[in-house]
Amino acid sequence: MSDSSEKPIYFDNAATSYPKPASVYAAHDQYFRHAGNPGRAAHELALNSARKIFDVRQNLARFLGVSNSERVIFTPGCTYSINMVLRGLPLKEGDCVVTGPLEHNAVTRTLNELHKKLNLKVVVLPYARRGIIDQVELERYLDNCRPALCVVSEASNVTGERLSLEVVASVCAGREVPLLVDAAQTAGSEFDSPGQYPGVSFWAAPGHKGLFGSAGAGLLFVRDSDSLSPTIFGGTGSASESLDMPPDLPDRLEPGSLPGPAIAAMGAGVEFIENTGAESIAAHEYQLTTAFLEWCFSKSWIRVVGNTYLEKRLPSPSEIVPVVSIELENLTPDRAADLLNIEFMVAVRAGLHCAFKAHETLNTVDRGLLRFSFGYFNTFEQLDTVFKGLERVVR
Repeated sequence: MSDSSEKPIYFDNAATSYPKPASVYAAHDQYFRHAGNPGRAAHELALNSARKIFDVRQNLARFLGVSNSERVIFTPGCTYSINMVLRGLPLKEGDCVVTGPLEHNAVTRTLNELHKKLNLKVVVLPYARRGIIDQVELERYLDNCRPALCVVSEASNVTGERLSLEVVASVCAGREVPLLVDAAQTAGSEFDSPGQYPGVSFWAAPGHKGLFGSAGAGLLFVRDSDSLSPTIFGGTGSASESLDMPPDLPDRLEPGSLPGPAIAAMGAGVEFIENTGAESIAAHEYQLTTAFLEWCFSKSWIRVVGNTYLEKRLPSPSEIVPVVSIELENLTPDRAADLLNIEFMVAVRAGLHCAFKAHETLNTVDRGLLRFSFGYFNTFEQLDTVFKGLERVVR
């Protein structure tokens, strides 16, 4: 990898947050240099690693409002967590699953595969004018379909719009429909605490985005310990005399060696959030996002994409995450991204953002969109460079 002294202006935090807090780099390095394999031996290196994994799990459970830390499962990532639920539930031939209109491929590709194998009926909710999902429509669809599961992204990785998890969880709980939440864009934020919503059956998250950790570790919160069957089998360091997976969580859903350095980094990321204040992080990111939105609204050659922005109004902090996608007049998203990168060292993402169904809903499949996603370490001076860059590249 290049170690150029010139650092890019990084506005691709929806893909992975960058840079990381110094404490995260240190925690990853410290574990990597001084770790054994947790749960695999009684020597000091293995025991120290096991204690670290235990402590991080405990702290994450507290941070997420989860009373039983054994329900917090470490996984290789959010996509893996989502697959564990969709493939681990006892879905039957012809079952119905209700999903949102702006889902990521982690959800839609897995459901498509289950549709082919089980003739699973996948019903997509209509795209609401505000909040992604309308409560009345959700109630109507659940009543009509009687689904085996409802799965939704808490916030779109394309438009940045955010649904009301409180409303969706309440509606699902009232109809006894299990709810899987894809929290890829919301984990770590001040509004996201799955433990406080009894209607959230499963909650999947990455460690490398809003939790400030590294790729390689994610989370899965499981409310009911008996609800999922394992999808991967192997050693756990416990119950080794049995050919069956251990009955208890977390071991039942954590086969193989855990990604210790990435888990340690995620733990340090959570400590950074708590020490800095989730509210302070969210406030800074919201200010950056609204400054960008206001500037875009003032330009006739920019269209901000998403139903929330049809009237060019600034949404409240609870309605969005710091993600904005735009269309430029007479310039394709991929060309704009290339020019911003080459001429201004601005890093953004163009294309379909691993969310084909979302772009289908938005009618932007042909060209995709140009996405800007802001993080705690971005500055308003960097925004000024982006404004100048966009003005230049469209000419």
